[in-house]
Amino acid sequence: MSGYVNRSLDFTGRTGVLEYWRAQRALIWFLMLGIALAMGLLVSPLPQWTAVVGLVPILYVYVASIALGVRRLHDRGRSGWWLMIYSSPLAFSCVLLARNGGLPGELSSPVFIITGVAVLAALAFYVWGFIDIGVRKGRSGPNRYGPVPT
Repeated sequence: MSGYVNRSLDFTGRTGVLEYWRAQRALIWFLMLGIALAMGLLVSPLPQWTAVVGLVPILYVYVASIALGVRRLHDRGRSGWWLMIYSSPLAFSCVLLARNGGLPGELSSPVFIITGVAVLAALAFYVWGFIDIGVRKGRSGPNRYGPVPT
């Protein structure tokens, strides 16, 4: 467990698929702790602004997850910028939905079709990224990002 904490904010090197899932499990527990802390402080007799304390572990998990994804991409021989490629269509779809106030009621409207295609593309990119990062084995032998993770 201390290995995950020591490397949690490190964007260099490589991480194998098994270590990736173990670290993700630890980050999920830490995220739940942050959410529970924030929610507990919101309902406590303390002033509501104290719930900001719960944001610290949540922000830590956000940055550590990005670092973990970058190291996992390095193990696959890819740049960490691929993480943006996997998430950009999702962000674009969210912007489209927010801009249009959600999906329009009429199925034949161009806004519905464009937004639907964007959401499907986002889903395809997300699945592709999930398989590439979370399922596929890393490159054998050292690559430009370092030696094979042990």
